[in-house]
Amino acid sequence: MEGDAGTSRLTPTDDSIDETDEVVTEATAESAPESEVASENRPSRLTRGWFVAMFVALLVLALGVATGGYLVLRSHNENTASAVAEQEAMAAAKDCVSATNAPDPAAMAASVQKILDCTTGDFGEYAKMMAPMMVEAYQAANVKVEVTTMRAGVEKHNDDTIDVLVAFRFKVPSNPETQDQETGLRLRAQMAPEDGRFKIAKLDPVMT
Repeated sequence: MEGDAGTSRLTPTDDSIDETDEVVTEATAESAPESEVASENRPSRLTRGWFVAMFVALLVLALGVATGGYLVLRSHNENTASAVAEQEAMAAAKDCVSATNAPDPAAMAASVQKILDCTTGDFGEYAKMMAPMMVEAYQAANVKVEVTTMRAGVEKHNDDTIDVLVAFRFKVPSNPETQDQETGLRLRAQMAPEDGRFKIAKLDPVMT
C-alpha cells in the first residue's frame, strides 16, 4: 500500500502537466521585454507613403544628374565648336593677309582674285576698288616683299564674328635703302562666316 501510494505521488497526471505548461507560458510572457511586446503591436514604419516619398526623391535626384550631364555635354560641344571656329578664323585671316603681301608683281596679279574671295562686306567692296591699284603699284615700282614671320591669335569671340590679331614681319628687298631691314606690322581682322568659311569683314592696323 505504501509503495503504491508513493508511486502515485511521484507520477504526475496529465492535468498537472497542462497546469504546469500554462504557468510556464504565463511566466515567460510576463518576463518578456516590453519592447518585444510593443514591437509586435506597433505598425511598421515602412509604410506605402514612405516608399512613395523615397521613390520621388530618387527620381528627382536622377533627373538632376541627367540634366547636369546634358548641360555639361552641351557646354563641351559648344566649347569644341567655338575652338574649331577660332582655328578656322585664324587660318583664314593669315591666308588673306598673306595675299595682300605678295612677293612680286606677278604674284600680286595672281593674288587679286584671292583677295576678292577672302573679303566680304564693306571691306570686300573696298578691296575690289583697291586691288587694281595694288597691282599697278607693284608693277610700277617692281616691288618685292619677303614676309619673314607671321602669327595670329584670337582677340575676341563675338556673337557673329571673331576678331583676330595678325602680326607679321617683312622685308622689301627691292628697296635698296631698307632691303635688309625688317618691318613689323599688326593688323586686327574681323572675321565673319560666309558660305561655310571665314572672310575678312574689316581690317585695321593696330598701333603699338
